[in-house]
Amino acid sequence: MSTWRGASSSGRAGFAPRGGRGGGRGRGGRGGHQSAPLQPDIVKHPLGDLVAKITTKDIDPTGSEDTFSAAAVITDCEYVASYNWMNEGASTIMAPGKPPLWTPLSVPRRLNEDTGDFYRDPNAARFPSYPIEPAVQAIFKVDAAFSTSNIDVFACGSTLGNLLRFARHDDKPFRFGVELIGNTVFFVRKEGSPTELIAGVRGWGHTFPEAYTTWEPDVKGSETHQRMVQYKFGGLRFILRFECDGYFNTALPQKTSPDGDDDLAQALKTVSVSQSLPKQDNSLSIKTGGSEVPQSSIFDLKTRSGKRGQSIDMEQILPLLYLKQIPNFIVAYHNGAGLFPTKDIKVENFEKEIRQWEVDNKCALERLSVIIRKIIEVVKMDECGLLEIYRPSPDCLEIRKQHGDESHVLPLSLRQEWEGAGLHVADEFDSDQESSQAGEGVDLRHSYNYNFDSDSDDDSIKDFTACSADDCGYCGKCTY
Repeated sequence: MSTWRGASSSGRAGFAPRGGRGGGRGRGGRGGHQSAPLQPDIVKHPLGDLVAKITTKDIDPTGSEDTFSAAAVITDCEYVASYNWMNEGASTIMAPGKPPLWTPLSVPRRLNEDTGDFYRDPNAARFPSYPIEPAVQAIFKVDAAFSTSNIDVFACGSTLGNLLRFARHDDKPFRFGVELIGNTVFFVRKEGSPTELIAGVRGWGHTFPEAYTTWEPDVKGSETHQRMVQYKFGGLRFILRFECDGYFNTALPQKTSPDGDDDLAQALKTVSVSQSLPKQDNSLSIKTGGSEVPQSSIFDLKTRSGKRGQSIDMEQILPLLYLKQIPNFIVAYHNGAGLFPTKDIKVENFEKEIRQWEVDNKCALERLSVIIRKIIEVVKMDECGLLEIYRPSPDCLEIRKQHGDESHVLPLSLRQEWEGAGLHVADEFDSDQESSQAGEGVDLRHSYNYNFDSDSDDDSIKDFTACSADDCGYCGKCTY
């Protein structure tokens, strides 16, 4: 897609240049103050037995025993499947769904601040039994004959992003689950209880997209769009799930209809209830609807304050755009009172910058490749194939057994389908709805409760306008 420019440069805020070569920089706190991030509560949620350690020395490509010819670059990226979470009375997804359409207001209006409840992990909040199941079901719904045997890693933006932070020496503790199913190692996000809310939300990080994007009629009633892409990296094939903020359609004009005020008012009314939870009954309903949109049309979106005249630091953004292979980025600067002047909404294509970031971070990406290969090796040697990854310190990753009862990624029937032991019948998904019982194994509504506190740099009131689930887990300290 050609570069979009939503407005000319105002001279007060834009895109900051990239950071240094080959390494990583930690997020700075407000006022330049930075303290140690909070650690996971391993007293309340104990760790299992230690299986292996990976240190920063172990992942140095020059000193590592892991030698392979495959370059640590992303190639052959393609869309796999997608789904929308629907605002309905049961846990319901629509596949393939569609992201919200970018429909900027022709005349800026002052927006209300964010209100209501917002969940850190919408997949866990809506389907706590098996948060990854909707993604797998959506894949089989789009392609009942999808070949799983050549998929080495199934991850999300959060889990893969955490490993990249470790490879880049960014100091952020984390913990996530790992399970081997067939030939695929699943990375499972476990950063809090399923229905953990983002506390103290303020800013315009939710009301802005509500006002400037639109769920089209065929996906009306949607709340989020989840997308899966596959690509090769370091000789391995990945599937990555991530939340998509929206997409562009150049054939459609901006909102200029007389009822625009009513549309905006209605959008703002729904913001406070946009993440209401369905009644949990351990079943997943699947509807058919929406349509596939090309990867080249999707975008990621952030809002920032423009009062200080500071540009957004793209060194914080580019790693996640790279992992998700999102080519377009929007940053919208507000005046501190909810007004987003058109000239301060920057809409850009970052494909060139993403490619350059890959070159500049060659060493970090090689370290990431070594990390993932070491994890795969250990998991495949484990008798149960059920482990956890825990980062207790900046220079060490621990691979541990799960503590207590086994917590599986998927229900038994779906694990068998992924392994190829079960037959996935295409006719199952011809109807508009399908229920997937999640009764086998441990109910993660009880075991999925790693209450990780945010890694705030100070005790000041947190502002989540700059945060997102995949990028930082709503840390509350992302800088404007």
